Amino acid sequence: MNELWLLYDRPDFEANRDFASLMRERGEALGLSIAPVCLDELSLEIAEDGKPLCLRAGIPAHPRAILSRQRSSLVSFHFERMGVPVFNSSRVCAICNDKRVTHQFLSGLPMPQTVFLPCGQTQPPPGTRWPVIVKPACSHGGDRVALVQNAREWQAAVAAIQPEPLLQQAVVSQPGRDLRVYVLHERILAGVMRTARVGVVSNFKRGGQFELHTLTPHERALAEAVIDRFSRAGAPLHMAGVDLLYDHGQPVIGEVEDVVGSRMLYKTSDIDIVSLYLRGLNALQAKAE
Repeated sequence: MNELWLLYDRPDFEANRDFASLMRERGEALGLSIAPVCLDELSLEIAEDGKPLCLRAGIPAHPRAILSRQRSSLVSFHFERMGVPVFNSSRVCAICNDKRVTHQFLSGLPMPQTVFLPCGQTQPPPGTRWPVIVKPACSHGGDRVALVQNAREWQAAVAAIQPEPLLQQAVVSQPGRDLRVYVLHERILAGVMRTARVGVVSNFKRGGQFELHTLTPHERALAEAVIDRFSRAGAPLHMAGVDLLYDHGQPVIGEVEDVVGSRMLYKTSDIDIVSLYLRGLNALQAKAE
């Protein structure tokens, strides 16, 4: 099969139909057949001979490549074991979609103090200095991120997340402001500065303000250090977002977004990230073949 699958969870596909249409349109212009596919259409199996299989409507399917917009590293790894290239890879997916793993992986680079909270914990860790941020380890889009000022608020924030894994972070000196650094095929493409209208969540879908931003040397150096860490681990970032926070005027690592959105970039610039992404994939596939 010569199709490239744009692979989604169903709810994310329903929320991002415009992006899927843009991918198909830009792909057609480059001679690529890109088909949006949802996980609930597929059955991933291991045959009696140990061979990994994918069935779609009961029929074995083998796409040319997966453009992954889903967040399960198990799914991505299954396709990789079938010999199907996945962008971003299962390794990137596993690192980026658990914030605890992200911080472990990027240890040694500047970041807020972060505490991994065990499931079932009902009291703040000893030595907690208010305020702190409490958030799920495996969510995205600002979901259930809370700025808490005391033990009572902490318990309410934790109760809203458990039994999912969660973490606690120190509050940086400029909360509610962060820089989304768009990464394309292991290179910095552009930056967009985001500012929360209320609280600390600056995400586009939650009403954050945003503007195109020219990276400073310090911002660029930190983003490049993140990109290099992934590259040296054999997990290149093909389309991702490196989010930087600001503490006493210096950039620090917030997180790395595997399934990165592009609306802010299209709204603030004439950069066509989808076309650039697909041209880069075309070149990679041609080189591999």
